[in-house]
Amino acid sequence: MNMEIVKIWIDNEAVYIQNSNGEIFNERFADYPRLRTANQTQRAHFEYDNIGIHWNDLDEDLSYAGFIKNSHQQN
Repeated sequence: MNMEIVKIWIDNEAVYIQNSNGEIFNERFADYPRLRTANQTQRAHFEYDNIGIHWNDLDEDLSYAGFIKNSHQQN
């Protein structure tokens, strides 16, 4: 699934994406063992492309399609 992501950010609980329609989705770190046990510096060290977000140091990947499927949508 390709979607235009215009913003990606994290806080202490989750990683968030915002698409070009203004919709915001999140994935909670608690749902992913590698992200749950990572410190904030490790979580902040991510890369992204048109498919998803990648934490090379943690060997973790989250696809944008997964954000939509899991529908932790913010308003």
